[in-house]
Amino acid sequence: MRIPHLINGQAIAGRDHFDSINPANQQVLATVAAGSAEEVQLAVAAAKSALPAWAGKPPAQRAKIMHRLGELITRDQAELARIETADCGQAIAQTGANLVPRAADSFHHYAELCTRMDGQTHPTPTHLNYTLLQPVGVCALVAPWNVPLLTASAKVAPCLAFGNTAVLKPSELSPLTAARLGELALEAGVPPGVLNIVQGNGRDAGAPLVAHPDVRLVSFTGSTATGHAIVRNAGLKKYSMELGGKSPFIVFEDADFERALDAALVMIFSINGERCTAGSRILVQRTIYPEFARRFVERARRIPVGDPLDPATVIGPMVSQGHLARVRGYIELGLQEGATLLCGGVQKPDYAPEVAGSVRDGNFVWPTVFADVRPDMRIMREEIFGPVACLQPFDDEADAIAQANDNPYGLASYVWSENAGRAHRVAAALEAGVCYVNSQSARDPRPPFGGVKASGLGRDGGHWSLQTFTEPKNISISYGQHAIPRWGL
Repeated sequence: MRIPHLINGQAIAGRDHFDSINPANQQVLATVAAGSAEEVQLAVAAAKSALPAWAGKPPAQRAKIMHRLGELITRDQAELARIETADCGQAIAQTGANLVPRAADSFHHYAELCTRMDGQTHPTPTHLNYTLLQPVGVCALVAPWNVPLLTASAKVAPCLAFGNTAVLKPSELSPLTAARLGELALEAGVPPGVLNIVQGNGRDAGAPLVAHPDVRLVSFTGSTATGHAIVRNAGLKKYSMELGGKSPFIVFEDADFERALDAALVMIFSINGERCTAGSRILVQRTIYPEFARRFVERARRIPVGDPLDPATVIGPMVSQGHLARVRGYIELGLQEGATLLCGGVQKPDYAPEVAGSVRDGNFVWPTVFADVRPDMRIMREEIFGPVACLQPFDDEADAIAQANDNPYGLASYVWSENAGRAHRVAAALEAGVCYVNSQSARDPRPPFGGVKASGLGRDGGHWSLQTFTEPKNISISYGQHAIPRWGL
């Protein structure tokens, strides 16, 4: 299978190519066009040319197309889930039941919202001020490899619904569902040039895209290091940056123990641990820490790892051999730093349950749990982006907050307590853009989502996406009788 670029509604083969590899078995899934500044120039020019007509289309007409695109994703849900699973290694039970349906939901949500893009009025005795929310223009949308269809949809949906045009660059590690999204967009009625897709790596395709002078906005999801490089090199534009995370998962002694245990396992081991909102720093009050650690490891050892297309699989392979080496390197680092390894490691453990299909050639990491991790250890401070949990005790509320905030990241956070006052106090005190209380991550498309500190800038979701994908313009109209100085008479 060959995957081209999508530029101005046409499939563009390109001169260079790369292979998309199945991380479960190292087989080639597709040969993909590798973009460069040449393809970026064509794509941005197409988006710029398509902008006036698309921005001028009545919102209700754009909404109809967005709804149709959401319907087509739902129609092809099973196919998209299989493609996503094969391409990035996420378990089919999660891509099919959660990730692909949420991609469809993004288009339905912003289809509704774009018909209610209301400004404000600010009357004075002499003037009427009113605001218009206008499209930013051509947008560069750079999506990550871990949940590629979901993140691409979360960017494309508000961008297009609010009247912008776009060039989407998916990760070269998981490019296939983005290509399919482009095909479905054309089928839904998105005009040529409104959504363009340039495949390729960050150096050759991403860098010239974000730095292009006609690109007015960059929406990026990925590593903090790459986010810094984009802002440093791309110049004066609007930016929405959803970067890394090292989220604290705080369990107080008065928490619902069983539910907190369930959620803790889900928030580090779902999506293969390759998620920015992973609750990778599990802070447990000292009075219940030994029992929680024992039960957590007992459960982690039984989580099925293997063929991601097997419905029984919970954890599939890491997305690439390079990322596999990175995660294994952190596991080895944890041992060198003196953390206590309770389960998992760099090799398949003897106790690991068998899952259908060979794991011999795949990029697999089994659920790994470190205990008694010090706050200064790199495995506790740096984003591993894999199924590696770090357990650490705390003494009281103040200690929990201090430990949680002692980290450069600030994306998600989790608080478990049956004391309502404590839950509110701790949630307010945590340095994070999102806090879930007595819950795992439960994303709703309406509230703001984003991080603080090294986790990024800007917010997406609901009306908050208007701050990213529109420009407010104030228009001030005089009633015709206010005083104007008469100079030079």
